[in-house]
Amino acid sequence: MKAALLTIGDELLYGQTINTNAAWMGEQLAQIGIKAHEVLTVSDEEQHILNGLIRMKYVADLVLITGGLGPTTDDVTKKALCKFFNVEMKMNDVILNALEDFFSKRGLPMLESNRQQANLPENCLALKNTKGTAWGMWFEEGGKVFVSMPGVPYEMKQIMLEEVLPKISQKFQLPAIIHKSILTAAIPESFLSEKLKEFEEQLPADIKLAYLPSAGKVKLRLTASGDAGTTTEIRINEQVEKIRAVAGRYIYGYDDDVFEAALGKILLSHKKSISTAESCTGGYIAHLITTVPGSSDYFKGAVVSYADEVKKNILGVREQTLQQHGAVSEQTVTEMLRGVTVELKTDYGIAVSGIAGPGGGTPEKPVGTIWIAVGTSETIKAKQFNFPGSREQNIQWTAVVALEMMRKYLVDLMIPVI
Repeated sequence: MKAALLTIGDELLYGQTINTNAAWMGEQLAQIGIKAHEVLTVSDEEQHILNGLIRMKYVADLVLITGGLGPTTDDVTKKALCKFFNVEMKMNDVILNALEDFFSKRGLPMLESNRQQANLPENCLALKNTKGTAWGMWFEEGGKVFVSMPGVPYEMKQIMLEEVLPKISQKFQLPAIIHKSILTAAIPESFLSEKLKEFEEQLPADIKLAYLPSAGKVKLRLTASGDAGTTTEIRINEQVEKIRAVAGRYIYGYDDDVFEAALGKILLSHKKSISTAESCTGGYIAHLITTVPGSSDYFKGAVVSYADEVKKNILGVREQTLQQHGAVSEQTVTEMLRGVTVELKTDYGIAVSGIAGPGGGTPEKPVGTIWIAVGTSETIKAKQFNFPGSREQNIQWTAVVALEMMRKYLVDLMIPVI
């Protein structure tokens, strides 16, 4: 079975909006055994949408469409769909009542443009939108399925999860596909690939390995097709164990595990606390830690010591250290870590100082030079890194590597997760 994605919107073509819808839809389809073979993005012009629909008809059995369903004049997807299927518009009373209730509850008037959102091509099955005013549409013709959804991501996702995916599973006979994700951090994709070279050479032909990198992290996704049941799961789990044997030190979790929660899980299980002293990351490490619900049980706080005066006056970094070694040095981050753990009275600390860029580098300490320290006020591990990215990338890499260094520090102390 072949699927295709048609995304509509001038803002996507201009680069003003990143097309996250296509990536998310492709991922959701893959999880139920459907591969998206083509993604096409077209402008908000009716003829361009119609041309896209005609093309999709010949390349796919299932076409998912997003965009152009709003109340403004540039939202013309429904008109194009009417021409494509050679049908007329028809007012849907169920949607009209739902829209009236939607605006009434918010104390807002319902404009004629909003009323027209209940006017749909007469051959479609309406798909309920509980997050907004543009309902989705399901069309079937010649054994093929076309689904039109709003372009607003949170509205599209609700319709996709609650309406579209269940209907697709009922309509088509889908293969059993099992995915297993192995989550790694603080190792570049190329280095990880080199470690797994022999593993990949011996991987069975019907099991695929994909590398999905992001800032400081790489998700390894194993995919196997086969009969639903334990046999395929056993086979894929055997490959997971082989990866663990080679790259286990870099693995922080599996499937839906959250990176920022891996460190907290260890701290929480042993009732330990942590704080951060951040210079070049400007509090980003603290932000990542606190995205995890319940992080207040182990995270005390942070000192963003961007200026040397703060390093000295708050964290107790000595003037002599800054003069002799500079703010970006092993000696400085070591004293920063001692200072924050003492001042905030935490068991462990993370300290970072570096040159994120784009300016500020020197021949001795170029842009991307970062010092990271982790540990206790008495036992500290510090390491220098040289990240080659942009300012934003260097900050993200620093935060991920710092958190992973701290996690490994605890693992090396043989602090197991209960």
